[in-house]
Order: sequence, then structure tokens, then C-alpha cells
Amino acid sequence: MKQFDPASARGREPSYTFGRHDRLQIDGESFRVERKVKDTHILQRVIDGVFAEDSYVSKTDAEIRSLLKTRRARHQENYYTKTIQILRAQQDDTDLNYLREDQLRTLAWKKEWVVRFLVAMNDLQAEWRPKRKPADFERFIAENAEAIDRWYLKKFGERRRPGRRLAGRVRKSSDHPGPTALRDWIRAYIRKGCKVGALKSLYKNCGNRNQLDPRVVSVIEKEVKLHASTLRPKIADIVQNVEVKLDDLNKSSGGATPLMVSHNAIRRRIHKIDPLIRDAGRLGPEYALRKYTPVGRGIEALVALARVEVDSWTVDLHTLVARSAVWKSMTPEERKKVPRIRLTLTVAIDCASRCIVGFNSSHCAPSTATGRSTLKTILHDKTELAQACGAKAAWHMCGRAVDVATHGGAEFADDFQDAAGLVGMNHLTPDADPRKRGTIEKFFVTLERVCRYFAGRTFSNVVEKGEYNSEEAAAVTVGEFFEFVVRFIVDSYHLRPHRGLGGRTPYHKWMELTEHGDPPRPSAEQMAYAFMIKRKPRVISSMGFELLGNAYNSEELVWLRTVAGQRKIEVGIEPEDMSVMYAIVPEDLDGRVKGVEVGRRLLIIPTQSGIKKDTTLAHILLSNADVRDFVKREAAEGREIRIDSHREFLRISEALHRRAGMQSHEVTQATLDTLEKIMERGGRAALGAVNHAIEQSEDDDIGRVIGKTRRTQPRSGPDPSADDATERVRRRISRSMNTYDGDDDE
Repeated sequence: MKQFDPASARGREPSYTFGRHDRLQIDGESFRVERKVKDTHILQRVIDGVFAEDSYVSKTDAEIRSLLKTRRARHQENYYTKTIQILRAQQDDTDLNYLREDQLRTLAWKKEWVVRFLVAMNDLQAEWRPKRKPADFERFIAENAEAIDRWYLKKFGERRRPGRRLAGRVRKSSDHPGPTALRDWIRAYIRKGCKVGALKSLYKNCGNRNQLDPRVVSVIEKEVKLHASTLRPKIADIVQNVEVKLDDLNKSSGGATPLMVSHNAIRRRIHKIDPLIRDAGRLGPEYALRKYTPVGRGIEALVALARVEVDSWTVDLHTLVARSAVWKSMTPEERKKVPRIRLTLTVAIDCASRCIVGFNSSHCAPSTATGRSTLKTILHDKTELAQACGAKAAWHMCGRAVDVATHGGAEFADDFQDAAGLVGMNHLTPDADPRKRGTIEKFFVTLERVCRYFAGRTFSNVVEKGEYNSEEAAAVTVGEFFEFVVRFIVDSYHLRPHRGLGGRTPYHKWMELTEHGDPPRPSAEQMAYAFMIKRKPRVISSMGFELLGNAYNSEELVWLRTVAGQRKIEVGIEPEDMSVMYAIVPEDLDGRVKGVEVGRRLLIIPTQSGIKKDTTLAHILLSNADVRDFVKREAAEGREIRIDSHREFLRISEALHRRAGMQSHEVTQATLDTLEKIMERGGRAALGAVNHAIEQSEDDDIGRVIGKTRRTQPRSGPDPSADDATERVRRRISRSMNTYDGDDDE
């Protein structure tokens, strides 16, 4: 077996593989990746949607990595296909990416018929120019059917399927439209501005799907449900029952039009019953579970990051909430007062290589904050973090997962699902059965070995625990345990032979699967859009945006205001760097903001309040006295809010945590909403205007008397002396400000 060399793994830069139909935009130019030779990609230039036959450039992985990092390059998957290129024309923005290949070919075939007819109709040199008349349509189809059939064979390598079978008619040897169909295609094509989207099939809109009388529908639904019952009636029995019920209704109503339904309509509704429900009702739940529960090896992933399973585990060990250096200097009495907690680890494992690709440690129960943090670490290289913890091997296993499988818990809902979708990952929730996520469950069994090295184990039950006092026996700090777990994953688990891999190690399996590179990771804009904490939409003011008492503004935001006006704009923040905030350009304003290129939807707005780079959300929140008091009250009532969890206890540097995608806070979007309201109330109380009464005092000074209620004033007429006093005060204020206007009566 090949020996592991730590030095060879350090500094390994990611390489890329692009699909045959992917588009790569570099400095505004479009390219298709033709092929890859070692670490060099051969790119074919695309001009106005057409592949340039003799125009190629080459870019290495390092060059592409630099272009993506500096945002000079953008990558789009499956942008080009052969059929789409035939259909794509200049100024035609029809979205064709969701259509199947056979549907795309049908569109190309329809467009060829329409374009050829329009060309023939306007050909001044032709002997015969067809007009849009039934006879001309029929003649044109007869003369061009064979030519278009040959065109289809040349373009797609196969003939068009024969025509449909129609009763009383000879079946067409090759499919071609009728005169009426061609006329309708041409009308729709011209009406929609000569865009291919006008030729899309609308078969799904055909037919009236509510033809049955509501009374008939009610009878059918009631009887069909009996098919999934312990009586086990056959389909013929259900059909007969419906006929009997309808006959009874006809006799009782005495209507001229009898109620009736075809046998096929009843059978179709029976066949729509889910097989699981049908078998559970007819044969029992146990039978259905045995039949539909997967067995054996389950889903096997053959490609790295094709399937990643994520789950949380509460560590079977009490750890000490204190720094290691402080703990060593404490007296026995002081050590007894140190809180003991059980950490929660959220882990993501790649099913193909069994490598750990995501990791997060938390002091509180799992939440969307911990789930999103783990998802983010999947996309980051964690080698620097591993080195800071003392590991010798690299932890470069990262990338964009295709499918992320979790249970349906709260920590993997809402914000987690949104973030996964925004970075191009599919979120799967098989069900609550842990066997559907066997790979991650098996890893947690392996991870239990870590707890055996330390005192303070909780054990699995009270019988096994006996009289052992776990909390008093705790002897390892949170930081020490965190470092130990990281070293165990990187230096032990990844480098040990794995039975599920045929004796190979997860590390070497990962290297084998990623030998030819992996797809590019999401761009910085995608990452920010996916993992930022969104705030309530707000209107852009002349000062930009205000958030948590800090101002944010930029030239791009000023131009956005000119086209958005009083419209509310979505905004968000990155909790690990509050020196900037993000504004999302509305879709309909894309391309209309000066200085912002088309397709760029996320604006980075710097602070105007002097906040230093990498200042965290936790730092800003905890600097507010009202927030600190609120957190203390919630903790006293058992509703603990974690704002500054990692930074206080872990001695690993904050910068390494950020590079690894690990957060230093436990603030969710809902929690931040509450804290922001508290800070806003405090700000209004401190900065709110106070209306002072204007009244002359004995020594002609301003401000002695404040706030006389009008209801206590006498109801007599106005006092001229008071008017004179008010006028003197106004003049005095005006002279000091040099803004007095004698005509102003306000």
C-alpha cells in the first residue's frame, strides 16, 4: 500500500473538471471547455451563441482558480447542448434549460418548418412564393417534407418518428405537420416576436379535467378508498359498487339525464392510490414496511461528494468551560465552580470516500445556526485549522456536494434548506429512520472511542454508569477536547483502513476519486448570499442603510437608490465581518444600476462607522448594555441565548475558524430580530427629540421652564406680552444661527 506523506498533501491546490456543456465566462467572453490535458483546460470561444471553430485558448487550473477568486470568471453548468445551440438565436432569451432532449429536438424541428416557410414566402427570385392559405400550406408541406426529414437525420443522427396512428388514415412514414398546424405555428412565432418559446407544446393544457358530475365524483372517491382496506376488494368489485350507487341516485332523483361514468375512469382513480398506502391498508403496516424499507448496502455513492450525510451527536463526555491555562492555575475549590457541559458535534461525511468534509462544535442544542455552519465548512479547506490543532495530515476534503441527506429536525429546516439551495446542493430528508443515513451513524459509533480517553464519561445508561459521578470527574477543557477530536479525524480516522472501502483508507480513496479534479466551488457572491443572515427589507436613505447603530453606504448603493426610489431592498450581514453588509439588487433592476454589471445581484456595502475588518456580530451585540442585560435575564429563566460561544473557550485563532467556515456565534436570524429591536428601543430613548417649551424667564434666559400642559393654561385670550417674549426669543436664536427670516411665522 502506498505510504502517506504529509508533506505532499500540504498546500495541495484544488483542480477543476468542467462538463462538456458548461459555459465559462472570462472578462465578458464566453467559452466552452473542449477538453482537459493534465492540469490545462482547452477552451473554445463562443461568439454570439455560435462556437468558433478555429478559436481556442488554454487556461491552467491555477489561472482559472485566480480568475474565479478575483471574480473575473463565472461558471454555469449545462449551459450548452447541441440542440439548444440550434435553437438559441440573438435577442432570444427563451429559457430552454428545463426541457428534455426530445422536447428540444421537437422545438428545433418546428422552428425549421416555420423558418423555411417564411423564407420561401419572401423569396423574390423563386418561381412560386407560398402565401398563408390552406392550399399553399399543403403544397409547401408536400414539397419540403423529405428535405426536412433529411435535415433532421443529419443534425441529430436519427430520423423523426413516424406519424401518429389515426383510424381510417394511412400512417405517415415520417412525421410532418398538417396545413392547420403549420399555420398556427407561424402565427404564434410571429406574434411572440420570432422567439422559439412560441413553439413549445401546450398539450398539458388540453382537455377538461372536471367533466364528471360532483355527485359522481363523491361516490367514486368513497368507494375507491375501500380498495385500500382489510376487506381487500378487487377492482371489479369497486366498479360494480359504483354502478350500484349511481343507479340508486338516478332512481331517487328522477332526472332526465342519468348519472354515469366509464369503467376506465374508476380504474384510473384506483391506480392513483400510492402503493405503500394500498399495501398497508390491504396487508397491514408491517407488510408494507418490510416491502418498502431498503435493505442491504443501501445507496452507494461512486463519486466524491455525490452524497453527503449530516447529523448531530451529543458527546458522551462532560467538558470544562474554561481555558486550559486558566484551569491549571486554579485551586481545587475554584475548579469545583467551573461549569461542566456536553458539547454537540455536527458532522458531514462523504459517503463515497468516508471522509469527514464538514464539522462544527457547539455548546448548546443543535439549531439552524449550527447546521448552516456545518454546511459552510463543507465548502472550505480545513487544513490550516487541522495544523493549528496539532494534526500532521491535511484536511483539504471540501467541495460542493450534490445531495445533502439529513433528518427532518429543526436544525436542518428553513435557513439550512435555503442555504443549501443557494450553493447548488440538493437537500434530502429520507425520514426519521437512522438506517437511511447509516454512514454518518456508523461514524458516530467510531467517534465514541474518543470519549474513552477522558474522565467524565456519561455512559449510555444509569446501569452502566453506576455510582460514577461524571461531572465531578471531568478533567478536560472544551478547547482541549476540540483539538483532540480534530486530530482524531485527520490523523487517525482518515488514515486507518476502512472495511467499507475494501481495506483502503478514506484519505487515499478521496485522492483517487478527485484525481481528475472536482467542480468549482461556489463564488464568493454565492457564499455570501447563501450564508448571510438576512435582515428585514428597508428603503435606501440619503445616508445609505443603518443597522445596529452603524451606517453603511457606497457609490453603487447611491446609484441603486436612483432606480429603486422608495422601494424596500433586501439586505443581509456576514456575522464574522460586520465591516460590510450586503444589498440584493431586485431582479427587475438587474442591469439598470450604474457601475454594476449585468448578472451581479449582490452589492457589498462598506461601513461608514469606522468598524474594523473582521469585527464580529457578537462583538457589536455584546458591546450594548441592553443586549447584555437581556441575555442575562433569558439565561436566568432557562432560555439561554448563545452569542459568543466559541471565542471565549477555544484557543484556536478566530481567523482559522473563519477560513474553515466555522462560526464564532450561535445567533440565528430569529434571535437577531429580537436583539435588534432591543438596540433600536435603547437608541430611540437615548437620541429621541425632547420638545422644550419656549417661555420668557425672569432674567431673559432660554430654557428655564419646560413642558407646561396646555390643559392647565387659562382659557382667556392671547397675552400680548407672551407674544413679544416669544418674538424676542426667536430673534435671539436666529441671530446666533444667522438664519432668521422675518416673514416666517412658524
